[in-house]
Amino acid sequence: MFKFDNFSEKDSKSVDDIEKLINENSSEHQQLLDSFKKSMDSFATERSMDTCLQALNISIQLASVRSTLTELYKSYCHILEGEVTRLRKINQENT
Repeated sequence: MFKFDNFSEKDSKSVDDIEKLINENSSEHQQLLDSFKKSMDSFATERSMDTCLQALNISIQLASVRSTLTELYKSYCHILEGEVTRLRKINQENT
């Protein structure tokens, strides 16, 4: 099993920061999904311009949050891929 003794504090802080942002954006995403479902129900019932615009506005917000989450996960993966590569090199040097 690998030890993370050589895992730099900078990377650790980056991972912690990214995890925090992912959690915040995931919570916001869930709230927006709930709002979107309600607004789509309202639109399906009323079929008014206001309810249509409300649903459209929420869907745009959802797209923005999803884009942010995608970028955060890419950054998270990049850091983790670097760590896996580093650990593989250490493992190869030790064998």
